[in-house]
Amino acid sequence: MKPWTKKYQPKKLSDIAGQTKAVWQTKSFINKFPKTKKTAILLHGQAGVGKTSIVQALASESNTELIELNASDFRNKAGVLSRLEPATQQASLFGGGKIILIDEIDGLAGNKDRGGIAAIINVIKNTKFPIICTANDPYIQKLKTLRKYCELIKLNKVRTSTITKFLKNICKSEKIKYEEKALKKLATAADGDLRAAINDLQMIADQKRNINLQDIILWGREKEENVFNILKLVFKSFDIEQALEAANNFDGDLDTLILWLDENIPKEYKKRSELAESYNYLSRADIFLRRIMRWQHWRFLLYAQVLTVAGVQQSKEGTFPRFVFHKRPQLLLKLYIRAAKLRKMRGLSQQIGDRLHASTKRLMNSFWPYYKYIKEKNPDMAKQLAYSIGL
Repeated sequence: MKPWTKKYQPKKLSDIAGQTKAVWQTKSFINKFPKTKKTAILLHGQAGVGKTSIVQALASESNTELIELNASDFRNKAGVLSRLEPATQQASLFGGGKIILIDEIDGLAGNKDRGGIAAIINVIKNTKFPIICTANDPYIQKLKTLRKYCELIKLNKVRTSTITKFLKNICKSEKIKYEEKALKKLATAADGDLRAAINDLQMIADQKRNINLQDIILWGREKEENVFNILKLVFKSFDIEQALEAANNFDGDLDTLILWLDENIPKEYKKRSELAESYNYLSRADIFLRRIMRWQHWRFLLYAQVLTVAGVQQSKEGTFPRFVFHKRPQLLLKLYIRAAKLRKMRGLSQQIGDRLHASTKRLMNSFWPYYKYIKEKNPDMAKQLAYSIGL
């Protein structure tokens, strides 16, 4: 199944949602190059607002070759010289223009960069083609010097109304019925992150083709830091400080985050050593959480969080730019489905309670288990029973 974030990815600049000013500034920079004050721009803003999409749509619309590099691909000076520098000097294979995209430049800002930032600055000074960098936070200390050589373009959070409209269009395209309040709730909870809202919509739509407000409330995406951004920081970067900060702002418990990592580690890590080390850290974190429950020693929570986030993050030997669709933990999915079924049973119990002179609780405990058994063994009898009690 193709992720909807890819299926509905903007093909042209007019498709970019909610970033009119940033689109104009980026396009203007490319059109004026090399007659620009600086040879690079730095697109910055929170995850899911369209930084990479703007560059990809611009290259596609202008029929310009796009060289996409992730900062984590070259974590030192040697990596920059071998991968980035040649791309900024050699003519396009197609004889036209070229745009160099360095995605997630803040991901390079760790203790292991070993001259990487300085080497990138030197490349920016001498490039023959426009360079576009992206970052969630351009104001971290390691990017202080780099900022002097880039024109900064800020992407704001996508408005809730814009996200809602985008989700409506997806629902219409996918033939999904929806309550407008449900999509507004989903858009509000995404907190300006369009990609997160699309991911949430797809996950919910996988289970239901008729989405109502109660589904969104049950989904429970009321958090300051969405879990997809944390997974991205863990799997696609080596910046411990940034990942731990995101985990601290996550309005969910550490047990839930462990389930997400447990579900998605095999999708990201392929080497046995990476898998063994990451799961070792998760198991040790789980031990600390159990000790907290048993002894109420809450100081262990810090150790559990570091083992969960930093441990799994540092278990990898390198990052890979390939797109991975992160799945919701199957345990949580089963709980979601069960809750939906219980909600339906409770509603039906309230509906037939007066007719059967029984409370909702009694029907939930005594009637439905037998009705389910009858339905499995004798569907015709179950239909007659349902009709007789008004189901």
